[in-house]
Amino acid sequence: MMSRRLLILALLAVTTLSTVQAPPTLPQPTEHRQDQNAELRHADQRRAWLADMHRTAPDVDWRAIERENGRALQEQRNAAGRRDIHDERWAEVGSRNQAGRMHVAAVSTLADSLYGGSSRGGVWKGSLDGNGWRPLGDNLWGGSHGLVVAGAAGDVITSITDNGGLHYSEDEGVTWLEPGGIAGSLSSCKRVARDAGDPDRVLLLARGNTGTYLHVSRDAGRSYVQARRLTTNYGDFWVDRRLGGAVYLLDGNRLYRSDGSLLVWTDLGTLPYAGPSNVVLAASEAGAPTLYAAARVSNQWRLYRSVDAGTNWAYRFDINDFWETLCASTVDPDLVAFAGVELWRSANGGGSFAKVNNWWDYYDDPVNKLHADFPGLDCIPTAGGGEIWYAASDGGLYRSDDGLATVLNISLTGLGVSQYYGTLTSSNDPDLLLAGAQDQGYQRSTGPDRGPTWDFDQLISGDYGHLTSTDGSHTLVYSVYPGFVLVQEGEIAPSLSGYLDFPAGESHGWMPFITADPDNHRAFYFCGSRLHHGSWLGGDNVQYTASSQLFTVAGGSYLTAVGIAPSDHQKRIAVVDNGRIWHTVDGGSLWQLSADTGPSAHYFYGTAIVHAAAAADRAWIGGSGYSGYGVWRTLDGGVTWSGAGTGLPSTLVYGLALESPTREVLYAATEAGPYRLDPDTDQWEYIGGTTAPLTTYWSVEAVPAAQLVRFGTYGRGIWDYATASITAAPVAAPAADLELACAPNPFNPRTVVSFRIDRADHAMVTVHDAAGRRVATLHDGGLNEGRHEMIWNGRHARGQECASGVYLVRVVTSTGGASLSIVLVR
Repeated sequence: MMSRRLLILALLAVTTLSTVQAPPTLPQPTEHRQDQNAELRHADQRRAWLADMHRTAPDVDWRAIERENGRALQEQRNAAGRRDIHDERWAEVGSRNQAGRMHVAAVSTLADSLYGGSSRGGVWKGSLDGNGWRPLGDNLWGGSHGLVVAGAAGDVITSITDNGGLHYSEDEGVTWLEPGGIAGSLSSCKRVARDAGDPDRVLLLARGNTGTYLHVSRDAGRSYVQARRLTTNYGDFWVDRRLGGAVYLLDGNRLYRSDGSLLVWTDLGTLPYAGPSNVVLAASEAGAPTLYAAARVSNQWRLYRSVDAGTNWAYRFDINDFWETLCASTVDPDLVAFAGVELWRSANGGGSFAKVNNWWDYYDDPVNKLHADFPGLDCIPTAGGGEIWYAASDGGLYRSDDGLATVLNISLTGLGVSQYYGTLTSSNDPDLLLAGAQDQGYQRSTGPDRGPTWDFDQLISGDYGHLTSTDGSHTLVYSVYPGFVLVQEGEIAPSLSGYLDFPAGESHGWMPFITADPDNHRAFYFCGSRLHHGSWLGGDNVQYTASSQLFTVAGGSYLTAVGIAPSDHQKRIAVVDNGRIWHTVDGGSLWQLSADTGPSAHYFYGTAIVHAAAAADRAWIGGSGYSGYGVWRTLDGGVTWSGAGTGLPSTLVYGLALESPTREVLYAATEAGPYRLDPDTDQWEYIGGTTAPLTTYWSVEAVPAAQLVRFGTYGRGIWDYATASITAAPVAAPAADLELACAPNPFNPRTVVSFRIDRADHAMVTVHDAAGRRVATLHDGGLNEGRHEMIWNGRHARGQECASGVYLVRVVTSTGGASLSIVLVR
């Protein structure tokens, strides 16, 4: 009878790759507007920027605070998950086809499924070739940085989460629990692995307040006991991926081996380096086995190899692009790979390495070329001497069946782990959406033509945020890349028309804040040490006019946000990175420092400002709230400030939005999740319920026409929250300009939509339900001058009959739009 282990290997061996989703059309990488090393610099600068934003008082650990915030919400989910509660107000938007950062891959205990762990996007499950992805980690806080699946009686998933968290699930992600037996609190988990010879045995190397230990679980990860304490805080382990059993443990520069009992350890000697500040261990089962160790000594990573199971070691290579990602083949002792910004492969035992491909090659061939940035690399054995490699990148997950000679992107559809910095929904159409993402660029979607989630087109690669326009439409949109301001022209057929340099010699954040000029659609404001008014002159040309006010005279380095009152553009508020707040009543000719009663004394880093629509003196700012309030409110135009509401946890507030121009209900996108300030009680309430994913919510905007607020998350895509306070059907815009008409109206089963355009133009004709959701697209393309007629048959785009009710027909051209209510009577 075939053993369980051999059955698993056989199943892996017969797995074949199915036809992949048609690749998206991708632009050339943004970084090439600067230089090919920009990607490496940006990764480091992004981390520093994020650290700056999480400003705290001395000795306040914001990571520990957020871990407790997440743990509390996770416990609520565990209780609710058992009762199968679902909140219908939440709906996932996407992206369906622009995957973000993945960390790790692991196979099920029967090797018939693939699990993936992502950064703030949780755990996912699909087929071995990446079909049928579904989320299992929406109830898990902290993403998934390490992953193992164990259990003789069924899959038990163990996930390493942010800041040393460790959780397991035995019900496919409905609940996530902390394992028992771990003494003290963990601060980091280095590695977790399953013993291939015993499906219930899991090994874990973790550091806590009592030291660094190798732990072992004999119940598939539900509980652990300490097997060995390391003498240093820098260690790693390896266990045979085919047979299990023997464990190799690297403790600083000393290597030990256990026969598998973990009771008796053999000292194999010292590696040829001293005083490492970090180490990584990998090995190939081929050989004795063949061991590889990377050690960081004096800020330089060096690779060493042993071909005799650790008795003797030889230096092989200096590693300069390394994210502690190291993996060796299970069948070829000379095949080893490491990764950082790019993935490097050696076929001669680490003597030399070559890139699998340049990271920018991805943009010409996203199916067969790797994206940049690799947190993880895994090699899984199959029967008959084969193996499958999985590479986890900032652009999704890849599979290779030939030792990384070629790769295949298995995350082109359905893996909803995009990391968004911001969104901008067109004021003309709630289904016309622009989004700025980390690494996956400046994106555009025209709505849900198939399935519940949306496809997005990447108009240009890179990191983009602070999307802004004068009137809320997409006619002229500004956004920020770390190095220039991008200009997009055209709502229906957009073009990227300008790449504008930042003001010369200015201090600013890695992704500096900008906002469109409300009085001039060809201008915007840029936040530096001064406030710069940028006038776009066409192409890549911009003329900046700097404010006379130097905003850092009271400390700080640069402005982090600026807001302009919608009802009085002369009244403005600006916040500096040290929390000091300025205000003006004359459009910026004279700025005054706000009274020292606000966040400046509380280690505040402002990220967002929102003004009341009708009351120019009422505004809110949001930012770091670990040593004070996360949201502050002014009722006098910024002269004085006080904390806004109670009940918001200590967290970082990334974004603020009011529900609508007529409903002054405040929403916050925070590190701890989505929140709403109840206007009647002045209490903050968590609105994620049991449905929205537990992750970082980075942006929020109101979409009143669709009765929702739209959140951008940092790892789980874009989500819509239906606002209960807006109950009326969308208001039809005047239809006179386009002579829009529908007849018959009311109708059943079809109606004729007619309209006139004055010149040849691109036109989009859509039908929306009473909630503003698009149900059908009648036309999206060019039309000649004159009158046009189109038929709507009362069906959804996917063919189902629409129910009786009020619907909205919209016609949008490059020069404007019109809408008209129609009534379907079944």
